[in-house]
Amino acid sequence: MMQTCIAAFTSMTVAIGAQRALSSAAIRTSVVKLNANQTTHGCAYGLEFSCSQLQNVKTVLAARGIQVSNYLGG
Repeated sequence: MMQTCIAAFTSMTVAIGAQRALSSAAIRTSVVKLNANQTTHGCAYGLEFSCSQLQNVKTVLAARGIQVSNYLGG
């Protein structure tokens, strides 16, 4: 069973931009709606991905200047 992680973002727009950036790096993600109690900053949306890709996700998003509020799971 694949272990999933979530990168949380401040808005759906940021999450979709991050998804596009990750897709161009061949990293598969799914946009998910988060409950406010799941995050420390009250973020509403996230990208779910395989935890085996965590470092790649961090590298791609940092290179594109996309801010992640926090990471969940793993």
